[in-house]
Amino acid sequence: MDVVALVLALAGLVVAGTAVVVLLRLRQDVAGLAEHADEVAEEVGALPPELSRTFGTGARHLVTVEILNLFELAHRESALTRPLTMLTPRLLRDMVHRILVSRVRQSLSEAGIEADVRLHRAR
Repeated sequence: MDVVALVLALAGLVVAGTAVVVLLRLRQDVAGLAEHADEVAEEVGALPPELSRTFGTGARHLVTVEILNLFELAHRESALTRPLTMLTPRLLRDMVHRILVSRVRQSLSEAGIEADVRLHRAR
């Protein structure tokens, strides 16, 4: 009986070890495929997945803006943002984006332009 239990325990360890190896290989494959998909999407100028689901690939056009000097902009607005940058950069980033979206909406409205201004989070 002890021999059977030992054989079953060893078989279980072999199966578990094999499963771990297969899982690690699959994770590597998925990471490689995701990287390749990103490269191909960049080459063809595709929208990011979160935007393509919303806007599709039809005849409508989409203007995107990426703020490259976000923290610099925040520091110019208020001296209190410097410590916030170090403590909670994501919170500061979200706050600045919301303020900028509001300003863009207001500016477009003042110019008589009807626009749907949204904030999307990219990878």
